[in-house]
Amino acid sequence: MVKDRIKHIFQGVGGAALIVVVAQVLSKGTGFFREILFAGKFGVGKDFEYFLIAYTIPAMLNSILFYQAQNYFIPIYNDLKSKDPEEANSFFVSTMLLFTGLVTLVAAGLYFASDGVISLFLETSSGSDHTAINQLFEMALLTVPLNAIISILSAYLIAEFKFKVTYLSQVWTNLSIIFTVFFFSAWLGTMAIIAGYIMGSMIQVTHLLFGSKNMFRGKFKFSLAISKNVSWLIFLNTLFVEVVGQIFFFIDRLFYTNTEPGGIASLNYSYIIYMLPVTIFTTALGSALLPDFAANVAKGDLKEANAKFTKAIEVILLVFIPASIIFIFAGGEIIGLLYQRGKFTGDSTLLTEGTLVYYAISLPLYAIFAVGLKYAYSLKGSTALVLISLAGLILKYILSLVLSENMHQNGLALSTSITYIVQSVMCLAFIFKRSGFRLNPELVKNAFFFLLYSSMILLVCYLLVSQFNLTTLILPLCFILAYPLILHITRNSVYEEIVSRFLKSR
Repeated sequence: MVKDRIKHIFQGVGGAALIVVVAQVLSKGTGFFREILFAGKFGVGKDFEYFLIAYTIPAMLNSILFYQAQNYFIPIYNDLKSKDPEEANSFFVSTMLLFTGLVTLVAAGLYFASDGVISLFLETSSGSDHTAINQLFEMALLTVPLNAIISILSAYLIAEFKFKVTYLSQVWTNLSIIFTVFFFSAWLGTMAIIAGYIMGSMIQVTHLLFGSKNMFRGKFKFSLAISKNVSWLIFLNTLFVEVVGQIFFFIDRLFYTNTEPGGIASLNYSYIIYMLPVTIFTTALGSALLPDFAANVAKGDLKEANAKFTKAIEVILLVFIPASIIFIFAGGEIIGLLYQRGKFTGDSTLLTEGTLVYYAISLPLYAIFAVGLKYAYSLKGSTALVLISLAGLILKYILSLVLSENMHQNGLALSTSITYIVQSVMCLAFIFKRSGFRLNPELVKNAFFFLLYSSMILLVCYLLVSQFNLTTLILPLCFILAYPLILHITRNSVYEEIVSRFLKSR
């Protein structure tokens, strides 16, 4: 009976969405636990920084491959499948062979050029530091061909609506890394992370292959069909925007020699905390609104699209103004609670707290930018987003060059925040021009009150902390308890709409 009930819950479109949510929770949860384990095992030591530098380029390639494989494969596959299933099958097999072959050649080229690649990050092209990073880099390149296979198999399964197999398979990598780091890090050091990634990727490939029946069916001929319905300009623009987002990490690590010992590691740990609310909240909000934006724009109903974007901004400000204040004023305690154990000492917490403060400055605007990207794409603004991304890339490099000299890793964090703020403003300017969107008085009023209420709670909490010698962890607790109460008492329209929608959904 219970088994049948569970099976019923996971059926249909709603069930597919629920599977994705459950898988994402498992993936993000195990991923965050993995980072906590890294902190305890490696702290902000040089070995972990070596890993971060060595894995920069493989991580960029893996991320780009996964998302762009879907952008390329799914539209063409669906178009071919509607006309000739056998031709669609040929396209699937051919694409996997081609992607894997090309990516393997890229990985091989990077392997033979590894000395030159590592020299980008270090002042000298020899020595023990160079050798250690080079070994990690060459090992990490093995993940790239495996990820090419995973990317195409995942894209195929998503096209076939087999979400459960695709998304649940992603958990294997985190579990494998946790296993190898926990049991073998004392022997292998940070090489255990890469070994876990390789093992997890192999398990994921196996899961994807055995999780779907008749994946390779019928005869096939090697060919790559190009669908007339696929806009290659949009595809390349999307690819560039995705690449630029990954290059920010690359730029940070180019200035490794300008940071204090542990500086690059502190950037990694603080950015993970910075992105937590964005990943949990904004990504879901943007994904939910994208179809609505696209539908409204297609109908020419920009007024309705703008109204939805206004509501999205109000909700973001309601959540992210307090989140930013919490990270700025209680970030050290949060970092200590999450990370401070093993090799992650009190000094590591102080180092990481500094970078989190500078990241947190941009949190509300970055969250708006994340949703604004979805609206801009719906407004056929992929070319404008390329220009915004290019401007952000140039600005990020210049600011990193200038600020890291004296501010070290804090300068790199600040350069990222300033760049995010500028990109957000540029994205909003494009939306203003293309859709006629304007900041209405109600939005401005709500933003003012969210800031006012948050400042009041901050002031009261600091009085309590100073008077009774309490931990600043009381700040997030006060926000959880007092912030909704104030919004309820003042009958804030944004808060009341969120509550009414939640109660109605139940």
